[in-house]
Amino acid sequence: MFKGVDHVVIAVKDLDAAVSRYETIYGAAVSERREAPAAGMKMAFFRFPESFIELVSNLGDEGPIAKRLEERGEGVHLVAMQVDDLDKTLATLRDGGIRLVGDPGPGNPVRGQVFIHPSMTGGVLTQLVQG
Repeated sequence: MFKGVDHVVIAVKDLDAAVSRYETIYGAAVSERREAPAAGMKMAFFRFPESFIELVSNLGDEGPIAKRLEERGEGVHLVAMQVDDLDKTLATLRDGGIRLVGDPGPGNPVRGQVFIHPSMTGGVLTQLVQG
């Protein structure tokens, strides 16, 4: 079922300042930068052999990161867990009464991002990633 941590997403107010800070901490340059205008966010990635850290900030005043920063400030936005079989994991979680977000439902071939609701994990949004 669960194989381990795939990546951690950290919400930051100032992406450039955060990148500089994390480059100093990690002793490594950022691997990649991207923007996702439809989601209202910009990202910077620090890749490691088995996982990565993703810094995210908002583009404008809308979107989930802008809302998260306004409500809770900077910090861990989500932990992405790698699973060996997403369909089996989802079935097990559903059977266990675990609240999911973005769940396509049993037998639905549509694949998007699926999360364990933070109310189930002490406030931590948990993304499920097949790997």
